[in-house]
Amino acid sequence: MEEVIQQEQSGGENRINNGALWYICFAPAFGLFLERYAGSRVVGAAVWIMCVVSMLAAELIDMRILEKSGRDTKGLRPWAAVFPVYVFKRERLMSGELAKVFICGVFCVIAIAANGFTRGLSVDGDYLTVSVQNSGIAALDNFSGSSPKVIGECIETYMGEDAEWSSEKTKGNIWTITASGEHEGKKMTVEFEIEHDGYTYKSFRLTAISVGGKQMHDEEFEELAKKIFIDG
Repeated sequence: MEEVIQQEQSGGENRINNGALWYICFAPAFGLFLERYAGSRVVGAAVWIMCVVSMLAAELIDMRILEKSGRDTKGLRPWAAVFPVYVFKRERLMSGELAKVFICGVFCVIAIAANGFTRGLSVDGDYLTVSVQNSGIAALDNFSGSSPKVIGECIETYMGEDAEWSSEKTKGNIWTITASGEHEGKKMTVEFEIEHDGYTYKSFRLTAISVGGKQMHDEEFEELAKKIFIDG
């Protein structure tokens, strides 16, 4: 104990390795970055599980370092699963500044609020309808043409401002978004299919176009899609 006191008096606490603690603070931000490359909810879940496990491991490493320097870490262990609280109590134990607490707290809140699973809770028919309307033509997985135009604007130009939009969950994670209106006096509909697995978008396709009750196929479908989304 006398040795520890002498270390603190001589600034020894500043020589404690804080690498594990800094990792705990920034790990949620790393998780958000990595999940951008997760193509499904399974991969997304794996990213966040690894993130949490690595943060717990970093806490164990940090406590081991503190124990080797003579600190009592019993007060830290009950808060290991609440990362901002752990950082706060650790900094109080070391008489450190609270900057790390702020950083850890902010990144944890952002990670909870902005991860794919939380965002997926807000995905419904209305949300997807607005997403389709505001998506660019290039976002369609099966559209071969190139255009900087926005889908909603193309529909409005071709079918009029009074075009109506509707949504329906057809099966599993698949939604059908339909735009209905008229062109040159003929009723027509344009259908899009979106697959969202509760975490991320899996596919976004233009699936059907009908005019006067007749559904377009093959070359007619491709030609009319080009008129609506490129030439229109």
